Amino acid sequence: MKYDRIEGIDKDISKLVMGCDNQDDINEASKLWDHWIEVGGNMFDTAFIYGGGNHEKVLGQWLKNNNNRQDVLILGKGAHTPDCNPEAISKQLTISLERMNTDYVDVYIMHRDNTDYPVEEFMDVLNQEKEKGRIKIFGGSNWTIERFKEGNAWAQKNNKQEMSILNNNLALAKMINPLWNGCLSSNVDETLDYLNSTQKSHMSWSSQARGYFLDDKITNEIEKKISEAESSWRKPGENSSGPISCYDSADNRERKKRAIELAEKKGCSAHNIAASWTINQSFPSFALIGPRTVKELDTTLPCLDIELTSEEINWLNLS
Repeated sequence: MKYDRIEGIDKDISKLVMGCDNQDDINEASKLWDHWIEVGGNMFDTAFIYGGGNHEKVLGQWLKNNNNRQDVLILGKGAHTPDCNPEAISKQLTISLERMNTDYVDVYIMHRDNTDYPVEEFMDVLNQEKEKGRIKIFGGSNWTIERFKEGNAWAQKNNKQEMSILNNNLALAKMINPLWNGCLSSNVDETLDYLNSTQKSHMSWSSQARGYFLDDKITNEIEKKISEAESSWRKPGENSSGPISCYDSADNRERKKRAIELAEKKGCSAHNIAASWTINQSFPSFALIGPRTVKELDTTLPCLDIELTSEEINWLNLS
């Protein structure tokens, strides 16, 4: 495992972060998460809305069974649309902590932004929760860089803690269509320049572009499965959240071609090159992953052995 640090957290943080949004059964989850600990992972990503609350409960049961809360780090998210408001932060956090059998999360992320509210109202509540000891550091998911800057400028002016983490999509393949409503990509020059200059941390969801860099046949199969699974609730005209619907473009096909070329030189897969691109940025950058099984996790781990130069990072991203 590789690790990095974020100010405000007194532990090394694994560069890969285990997503908990697909584990409904404690027995199956335990197999995966026990292995995760064995290979050196220590951070888990979850959210108030995942599985209608069940996924937080499963994580809480695993923590209780293993009595290891002090050894791991939890990234919790809340205040998702339509409940994206300052009041929901504290209400949902209380419920989430009860579900997970803990009295704090190490990182708290607002799952969405709502520009109907002044940014200082969100920042006030987050600072209050930090003062209570229920969160250590915090940030925003699917926040524009403009609002992120605005929030931190207000914090500096008012002697409050700033947001430490931006939690958007940051994949080698640029997101062409949002996976879900309100989703944003950080693979744009303005955001990357900001992260490089400030050294703010980034935690990327769908960091491997939903399987876009796998063999074309496998990518097509993933697209079909996701499209079928989402057909019951997607509104007419809405895109699937599959890798082709969200990432396929002429530029991304070129990125995939280059990833394949570099993978051949380095003796790995293009899928691993894509993951390594995210974690090898020049600012603290972490990749949220969502394996369902031990085997799926093990196919991702080789990305940790890949070192990319700044020239390779730019070349892969067509920069």
